[in-house]
Amino acid sequence: MVLMAFRLVGAWQGWMNVSPLPALFLLSMACFHGRDRWVLPLSAWVITDPLLNVFYGNPLFAWDQLGMVLGLAATALLVPWLKGSFSWSRAFVASLGAALLFYVVTNTISFFGLPEFYERSWQGFWQAQWLGPVGLGPTWVFLRNACAANLLFTTLFLLALRPLSAYLPAPLAGSTSR
Repeated sequence: MVLMAFRLVGAWQGWMNVSPLPALFLLSMACFHGRDRWVLPLSAWVITDPLLNVFYGNPLFAWDQLGMVLGLAATALLVPWLKGSFSWSRAFVASLGAALLFYVVTNTISFFGLPEFYERSWQGFWQAQWLGPVGLGPTWVFLRNACAANLLFTTLFLLALRPLSAYLPAPLAGSTSR
């Protein structure tokens, strides 16, 4: 509930792409076992995303949600590397990598899905990746905010895992005390 409230309040306050969900998704996939490890972050996203669409005046369900699903799937690609030799430094690198992957995937989907905003050329692709649609502000701001948010929430989640270290698998339990 706190994660969902943070996401909704963040949108209301105008925090562009400052969300704990990507970091939670990455770390829960890396630190916990079983299929339930993705249920909390994914359910928080499924519940809040339609609400945010309504808040922004968009349709309840829109095509761009596919981009977010694919962005989260790209994030999941980092999990095996992170689990390989889990450490705080690896968690921070994976967190930044997840922000970058999510950004590139979602902006690529926007490039192909929003022909009214982006010309079908390398220049249009660059615009989607860095500048954004004319009049809506640069997309690099989302990348900056996502990197900062992922680092902040990765730190908070790792600190929160410290008391749970006795219950985590051996490689993870030893790494949370650094």
